[in-house]
Order: sequence, then structure tokens, then C-alpha cells
Amino acid sequence: MLRLVIPSLTVLTRPFRLLGERLEINADASGGRLAVEILDAAGQSLKGHVSRPIRADSLRTVPQWSGAEDLSKLRGRTVRLRFTLENAKLYAFQVR
Repeated sequence: MLRLVIPSLTVLTRPFRLLGERLEINADASGGRLAVEILDAAGQSLKGHVSRPIRADSLRTVPQWSGAEDLSKLRGRTVRLRFTLENAKLYAFQVR
């Protein structure tokens, strides 16, 4: 049996219109860490929208942002998400 282990990975979404105020992540970062950053459509980081590291196994983890309470100020904008995983698994995410 062959098992591929990738200790560090970055996932970048396609641009999409942000229609909610809260990001929920389904991930298992109990053996590592996961962080998410919100970027504009051109791929530039949006100030205050870098998450603190997530180190849990959860169906609906809501990231804590470095400079914002939620995503309400970004509602209606076109954004991208950049997930950084270290020994973690990202299953899904949704914006509510």
C-alpha cells in the first residue's frame, strides 16, 4: 500500500462574490494547523482578513480574523480564499 503524505499545502480558490458574513470550515487540523486568508480578485491580501491558526477537528469552524469580527464589510465584493494547511485536511467550506 502506498500512502502519499503532503505536510504543507496551499489551496487558492477561484474568485467568487462574497454573499455572506461568516466563513465556516470543515477541516481536521488536530495534528497540525490550518489558516485562511481573504484576497481580492487580483490575489492581493485584504488587510485584517488573515485568520488565526486553527488546530482542531471541526465540521463548522469559524475563523477568528486578525483585524475584523466578521466578513460583513466585504459583502458583495469579489474575493478569493487562500488556505494554508500543515498536516491538516480541508474537506469543505461555506459562506453564510
